[in-house]
Amino acid sequence: MEILSPINSAEGTPGLILAKLQPENMETPLSVLNTWVVPNELFYIRNHFSYPSIDLSTWFLTLGGQVNHQLTLNYEQLKKMPQVSKHITFECAGNKRSFLQPPVSGEQYGIGAVGNAKWTGVPLSYLLDQAGINEGVKDLVFTGADSGQRPDMSGDFNYQRSLPFKKDLLSECILALQMNDQPLPFKHGAPVRLVVPGWYAMANVKWLTSISASLELFKGPFQAVDYVYLEREDDYQNASPVTEMKVNSVITWPSKGEVLKPGVYNIKGLAWTGKGRITKVSVSTDDGTNWADAMLTSPEHQQYTWTFWEYTWTVNSPGHYSIMAKAEDSEGNQQPRISPWNAKGYGNNMMHQVPVSIPGTPVLH
Repeated sequence: MEILSPINSAEGTPGLILAKLQPENMETPLSVLNTWVVPNELFYIRNHFSYPSIDLSTWFLTLGGQVNHQLTLNYEQLKKMPQVSKHITFECAGNKRSFLQPPVSGEQYGIGAVGNAKWTGVPLSYLLDQAGINEGVKDLVFTGADSGQRPDMSGDFNYQRSLPFKKDLLSECILALQMNDQPLPFKHGAPVRLVVPGWYAMANVKWLTSISASLELFKGPFQAVDYVYLEREDDYQNASPVTEMKVNSVITWPSKGEVLKPGVYNIKGLAWTGKGRITKVSVSTDDGTNWADAMLTSPEHQQYTWTFWEYTWTVNSPGHYSIMAKAEDSEGNQQPRISPWNAKGYGNNMMHQVPVSIPGTPVLH
């Protein structure tokens, strides 16, 4: 009997920045966001409930509902199925929430609830073909083993999300068994996690136990109450769903408040988007008055992955400087200086701003 359970959940995860301990929510330090893939142990963590406990010897995944053949699969069976690997960037829908003004409730992530990893597993479309989806199916509902109570409703809930039954979307999805060529860590959803490329990471259901094909649109609380854009609190009549990631970027060097000497520096950062590819990153060193193009430097310029960029900055005059970055993608989306405010704080893709200083007395002309 192999029991999957968390390690050090009472103390958090070493090396990560604490957002909340129970349930454990952690973000990746800025200093780690400088590698093509984030190490598993330093990849950010987002939970809605306490960690579940899973007995791998009795665990299985079902695919049922409106299908021709219900599937019941154990871990070993999934491992023997065709596998694909994709580098995919995850971003929590609440990333950068702490920068919103006025403030909103929710996990107060800074810029570290994002990460790129290599995900390996069974193509979701392979299982759907095996089951045979009936005509008229509107949603696929994905249920995780994690469960608990919500502060706004009575009763117990599993974490559940759905995806629309659109073949172009579903053909990109993976049931991940590995992360960065290692068995999927328990804290990241082992034994199996859904991966939806290009969407905010609330779609990537962890500890997956069932998939159900439904003739009705799913309206569970993690879809109809949470993860919707609201202009006003409780204005659900005008809510719109959180789906694809917005074009976004961060500056990974220099860090906030860095004290530099006059000289030549490489400003570095990352950019990503949900649909398409990053085509341009611009950098300003004077609080957005003037902009110049950065160089895109990724080892692999692929869809669904983040893009490295660098900008050479020559600075000779002492003073205080405000470095900013903005990204554009192949779909024509441009990163705004200030993201539109919403009541739940989702999808904040405002430009990252880093103040630095060069000590000394400016020369007066």
